[in-house]
Amino acid sequence: MKTLLYSGLLCVVASLCGCAAETETAAQSTKALPAQQSTAVLQYVDPFIGTGGHGHTFPGALVPFGMVQLSPDNPSKGWDWTSGYHYSDNTLLGFSHTHLSGTGVGDMLDVLVMPFRGDYLTRKRDDKGRIFSLYQHKDEQASPGYYAVSLPQEQVKAELTASSRVGVHQYSFSGEQDAKLLLDLGYAQNYDKAIVSMLKVEDAYTVSGYRLSTGWAKHQPLYFVARFNQPFSHQLYQDQQPVKGSGIQTEKAQIVLNFGKPQQQALQAKVALSYVSIDGAKANLAVEVATQDFAAVKAAAEQAWAVQLTKFQVTDPDQTNKTKFYTALYHAFIAPQQFSDVSGAFFGADGAVHQGADYQRYTLFSLWDTFRALHPLLTISNPDKVDHMVKSLLGFYDETGLLPTWDLMSNETDVMIGYHAVPVLVDAYLKGLTTAKPEHLLAAAKASAMQNKFGIDFYRQYGYVPSDLDVEAVSKTLEYAYDDWAIAQLAKAMQKEDDYQLFSQRAQSYRQLFDAETGFMRGKTKEGQWVSPFNPTYVAHRTTDYTEANAWQYNFFVPHDVKGLIGLYGSEQAFLAKLDELFSTSSEMQGDVSPDISGLIGQYAHGNEPVHHVAYLYAFTKDRYKGEQRIRQIRDTMYQAKPDGLAGNDDLGQMSAWFVFSALGFYPLNPVGGDYVIGTPLFEQANIAVGAGKVFKILTRGDRAGHVHKLYLNGQELTKPVISHQQLTAGGTLEFEFGS
Repeated sequence: MKTLLYSGLLCVVASLCGCAAETETAAQSTKALPAQQSTAVLQYVDPFIGTGGHGHTFPGALVPFGMVQLSPDNPSKGWDWTSGYHYSDNTLLGFSHTHLSGTGVGDMLDVLVMPFRGDYLTRKRDDKGRIFSLYQHKDEQASPGYYAVSLPQEQVKAELTASSRVGVHQYSFSGEQDAKLLLDLGYAQNYDKAIVSMLKVEDAYTVSGYRLSTGWAKHQPLYFVARFNQPFSHQLYQDQQPVKGSGIQTEKAQIVLNFGKPQQQALQAKVALSYVSIDGAKANLAVEVATQDFAAVKAAAEQAWAVQLTKFQVTDPDQTNKTKFYTALYHAFIAPQQFSDVSGAFFGADGAVHQGADYQRYTLFSLWDTFRALHPLLTISNPDKVDHMVKSLLGFYDETGLLPTWDLMSNETDVMIGYHAVPVLVDAYLKGLTTAKPEHLLAAAKASAMQNKFGIDFYRQYGYVPSDLDVEAVSKTLEYAYDDWAIAQLAKAMQKEDDYQLFSQRAQSYRQLFDAETGFMRGKTKEGQWVSPFNPTYVAHRTTDYTEANAWQYNFFVPHDVKGLIGLYGSEQAFLAKLDELFSTSSEMQGDVSPDISGLIGQYAHGNEPVHHVAYLYAFTKDRYKGEQRIRQIRDTMYQAKPDGLAGNDDLGQMSAWFVFSALGFYPLNPVGGDYVIGTPLFEQANIAVGAGKVFKILTRGDRAGHVHKLYLNGQELTKPVISHQQLTAGGTLEFEFGS
């Protein structure tokens, strides 16, 4: 059943029946938490890591995969402020309820709340007409599920926490001036812009409303209800001009709530979100936090994080490495995020509200990034959520006719290349983690592979994407070939021989662009001529043959056929020479170098995703030790326990997922089908809870700075540097023996 959203943004009342499985509050999700593990692991999480440099993360309060990300906002000064916050700043605009973690494009930042004192109309403002307050980092605190900052000018300590769908605020005012909150629906930064917003004072304790905005996601309806533990008087504003009454609908609606002289009791606010309706927001509040105070919600959020993080337990005396590891885990569990109300209703990609689905809807799928390691990590950490994520991707296909490439709040942004929902779906199917019908999966995958956009029509016609017919032609060819290999594996499992043969053949398209003379994947015209001149270190952002990269950084993207890639070089020795040169050559680049190309070791750019598997290619050669050296180098230099500690955008957890796997000692070089290539572990011991009381243990013997001399799985020596997902989830012991 679905109800169309009227273009004027009619409020749709969500049914409270037919709740889908998996709906839970933060408190309910912690029932199985052992008391002795309650919150000890949280000391190793630093949410400020990645908030400086190019990390693009934020420090605010949320629960794993939560709909709400309640976090402070600074005035944007450019690309590094896409999360709304940057550690170099000390100017606060307020606390908004939705944020993007580690992305390269800015959006969201919905429903801003700002505590302040004095007269709103005469307050000092920034160049965009917004009130602000200054703070110092020594007055900030952040931990999983909690953020706090003291604002001397406002004489207030602000504290934030959250359940899945509700942001909870606590403001401890001092001094004599009236305590006030600004609630601003017109506030926007980066790509975001309000189209229409509505505020309504329901009673002396409650405000509700909605905001329809456009930006990176073109159509974003958001509804909310805010309830306070103290009564207020109010003043509505339209574009900062006072408006009489108890309600307003305009482009930029604002309201100032006056709570009078500060009381001994802290002011608390519960702000519930819904992408369906105001009634949906009210139901979300009622189910999740209606009877809980701030302390109880904070405790539940901390317990939810403890449950999630203690699925991985590491033993090591190095506290900094523990902080890097658990913070990476934390960042890996922010997205995809919950998108359904407690009723199960959700806003679909067709602009309709859907109810009665047999799954919980998720959104925020940065698939060009996250198919590589984040989604394989979730098949280990959260297999119970994988089916819901798979059906969310299929739901997008059912509603639009295509799988998403970058799903932002049920909007297709088409921001990156490839049809990388396909490997996520196929991996889940081959691991037995989805109840979706294979015919449904195959139809969705083929719809993306057979479309006539983004050079896919040329790819089918010529066997590669010709450079004179489309941009990013080499990158597209390589990534389409990989996705086609994934389709072939699904077809093989279904015994669909024709599809298996077709997509297996397409998966070899990468061979068409290999130039044996230079040893690079190069652009080729529709006539079959190499594009000249050719410079493997030249970059032009999305206008040449490579996506956010140069020839060096895409040269080894054949994760589905490493043997075939090595064979193109004529010998393993020639392949190794090229691989060595990637890391040892000069880091100098020419052209319009994208800021995404960061974290350089030679021409290897760890700050961007196409190279994330490359160090593990050494595992299939005689020089496996070189890969181990590079993995250690990347772990040590590209990840630091400080605000500017990430080499590039975290990209909704992909950068962090790389570190998690690489610290454990293995990585999904090919993200489909469940083989993990052995690297070198960071810790003395790691235990992974894999369900049903089973544990997969990773042990080490000898000096971990040395070479992995031998590998044992459950006491049996491994002859290949690979373990399977099935072996991992069965529980057991993987032992690394180090030698010189």
